[in-house]
Amino acid sequence: MTLLADLIEIPEQVHKSDFVISLATAIGEPADTVRDYVATDQLARCFDRALSLVATAVADNRSKATYLHASFGAGKTALMAVLHLLLQGDPAARSIPELAPVVARYADRIDGKRFLLVPYHFVGKSSMEQEVLGGYVDHVRKHHPDAPLPAVYVADGILDDARVKRQDLGDDVFFRVLSEGEVSDEWGEYGAGWDAARFDAALVAPPGSSERDQLVGALLRTHYRALPGQARATAEGFVPFDAGLDAISRHAKTLGYDAVILFLDELVLWLAARMSDVAFVSREGAKVVKLVEADAAARPAPIVSFIARQRDLRELVGEHVPGAQSLSAIDILRHSEGRFDTITLEDRNLPAIAERRLLRPRTVQAASSSTTPSRRCGVTWKNARSVTCSSPTPGTLPRSAACTRSARRWSTRWSPCRGRCSGSAPPSR
Repeated sequence: MTLLADLIEIPEQVHKSDFVISLATAIGEPADTVRDYVATDQLARCFDRALSLVATAVADNRSKATYLHASFGAGKTALMAVLHLLLQGDPAARSIPELAPVVARYADRIDGKRFLLVPYHFVGKSSMEQEVLGGYVDHVRKHHPDAPLPAVYVADGILDDARVKRQDLGDDVFFRVLSEGEVSDEWGEYGAGWDAARFDAALVAPPGSSERDQLVGALLRTHYRALPGQARATAEGFVPFDAGLDAISRHAKTLGYDAVILFLDELVLWLAARMSDVAFVSREGAKVVKLVEADAAARPAPIVSFIARQRDLRELVGEHVPGAQSLSAIDILRHSEGRFDTITLEDRNLPAIAERRLLRPRTVQAASSSTTPSRRCGVTWKNARSVTCSSPTPGTLPRSAACTRSARRWSTRWSPCRGRCSGSAPPSR
């Protein structure tokens, strides 16, 4: 007798956390991510819109953002992980059969471009600055350890203190330390060492200028290397959010990138968890629109943001915040809503995803076996929209349901026999 365990992989234990995908883990394990990813026709269209957004942002040199809207468990994080791999040029991700035509469609607009891909997971943070700006610094330190840091921290106090430190240490020691890690042939204009003339010129340069940013970055990497960690831990010490976004754009461009791609996982959930705090939602919600509202000249490398969203925040405000406070918060959220695109991952993808993830054959022979549960019960998964009865014999499907069934219904019930099949005929109902 053939058992289900002989045909498909059945785990000994299943926990809810087994189906929760971490963006960082998915990106860090590309082979597993690509192997487990199920791309339906509808999801391929989602990738088409996402790549179009990136290509257009680079061509127009204009920051853009979109919500990835879907139910819980519908694949928002997985989509971001695969999109990250596609933009990274991962060969396995670009070879996913359902996505290959989409990738080819944008090849001439994306191939050869360099994207600084920064994943985020909003949990326990106190401000957008702490997560987005501080997270960017962490990412740069990991992937470009020798590069100066962006000027996202309050600079005036640092520069004032640097004058004092120079007097205390003397020019020889001060500038030798400040010039540590400067390599002209690798970092271009970042590469020249620091001396008194260059330092004094940078001190009087206007905020946002290249020379001032380079000085702040060099100070943070050398004399004030502890400050980024302190600022990230306390959510203090950052420049205003829009100024910080301008700074990371300039920084990325100097490192040779054509665009900055922010994968903002759980941002909306982070705001939703504080929905009863109207002051917090109004303050932090107003910053979200800054992701796209900017002078193109201030952001030489456009910033493209993908924001996972399970529910419209305006609905949550209406439920949890009463009266005039609710109206004020809704107005702020509506302001950003009108400036972002929305890519919707539909629930009808779930049956195909469930079949691929949960009914994975152990062998090639098992995949083609007539005793596989879905085959033995006369069910053929034609697509993500419906389940078609291929042979409405007695004991498999009720005669009144001989044509089609709701995909959602069959995805939850698995098959007409509910997994009780062996190699013999299925039990009667």
